[in-house]
Amino acid sequence: MALARRAHAEPELFTVLFRRHVHDVHRFIRRRTGHDMLADDLTAMTFERCWVALPGFRPHGDSLRPWLMRIAANEVASHYRSESRRRRREQLVVLRDQPLITGDEPDLPDTQLVEAIASLDERHQTVLSLRFLADLSTEEAAQAMDVGRRHFAVMQYRALAALRGQLKGADDV
Repeated sequence: MALARRAHAEPELFTVLFRRHVHDVHRFIRRRTGHDMLADDLTAMTFERCWVALPGFRPHGDSLRPWLMRIAANEVASHYRSESRRRRREQLVVLRDQPLITGDEPDLPDTQLVEAIASLDERHQTVLSLRFLADLSTEEAAQAMDVGRRHFAVMQYRALAALRGQLKGADDV
């Protein structure tokens, strides 16, 4: 933790933190998005946000990792919100220019699981992403969400139930 507190004032120490966590963050984002290049971009954005927020970082536990994974989860959620808004704008332009066109929705990430997770509300996405895609322990994920362990367990139960419902609905189609 002392390293994290000093890293903003001493950029070479931030490099140490970056090297220590970059592979875990990238793997988490890659699992969440299903795309290598997007994972590269979002990983860079995660560490940029980390750098900016580091002076205000207040550790809740023994590790920077839960906080960093929370930043990564927020970056992924932000990306999908932006993409959704962009797609809606593009669809409106197409509909305005050619009002009788009908077709499928734009392609979502390529796996059924990623699609099902992306269709959940943002809180459920974050819970599942932190716990299972970032490989955080229940305690670490609870720290990242800034909730107690028992509260997180309830959130995880509900998120998994919602995911099961989405996957069941996808099988029915």
